[in-house]
Amino acid sequence: MEVEAAKRPSRTYGILRAVSGVLAVGMVLLALGNIGVQFYANSRDLPGPGTLSVVAHVVAALFVVAGQIVADRYADWRAPLASFGVLVVSGVTLWTFWWA
Repeated sequence: MEVEAAKRPSRTYGILRAVSGVLAVGMVLLALGNIGVQFYANSRDLPGPGTLSVVAHVVAALFVVAGQIVADRYADWRAPLASFGVLVVSGVTLWTFWWA
């Protein structure tokens, strides 16, 4: 029984995967930061970021981590599509809650 060698992604896709990986880590850190700030604000009776912001960041972090796992595990058409999904979800979350 022969084992098939894994296909290596192109250099362009490697850069896309690296950028989406950095964004995935950033989204997880933003979600954890939002949770921490909300707990701090609740303990000091301050307004904080709010439930919508915290939940949206956690959901976005879950989506981008799942997308990054797909991007890291596959070398076919699913990988760049998953990386692009990470970029889109990260961009929409940053635009909605931080820049707009």
